[in-house]
Amino acid sequence: MPCCPPGTSFQRVIPEDGAAAQAPEQVRRLIFCTGKVYYDLVKERSGQGLDEQVAITRLEQISPFPFDLIKREAEKYPGAELVWCQEEHKNMGYYDYISPRFMTILGRARPIWYVGRDPAAAPATGNRNTHLVSLKKFLDTAFNLQAFEGKTF
Repeated sequence: MPCCPPGTSFQRVIPEDGAAAQAPEQVRRLIFCTGKVYYDLVKERSGQGLDEQVAITRLEQISPFPFDLIKREAEKYPGAELVWCQEEHKNMGYYDYISPRFMTILGRARPIWYVGRDPAAAPATGNRNTHLVSLKKFLDTAFNLQAFEGKTF
């Protein structure tokens, strides 16, 4: 039985296909993510009018890691900062897994910065308002184009 509906196929990486992809030299930030946080990121990017300055690429297959496709995406946006964005807490998501793999591809010259929730013992706050405040905080950081200027990895 096929994995996908007829006329579709699985993609290990889903690259940016919007305005940012049309002018990659103008992109200032390339956000990598996986899962439903992608939809929050797209909504926030549009709301802030950053469709041409921020590209968003989805990783649909984390393991085995798609080194070739990630390298191609990063090279497409040579002037962009790289960011890994996840909704999970830092100690519960994929950042610790993907970070050394990005370093293997790109070295220290282009670090991938973490944007997400701070480490925590519990996977959820248990409070809707606290969750929404935390989500807003990391979305603001994801699209703050000055957030990593002058910082070293």
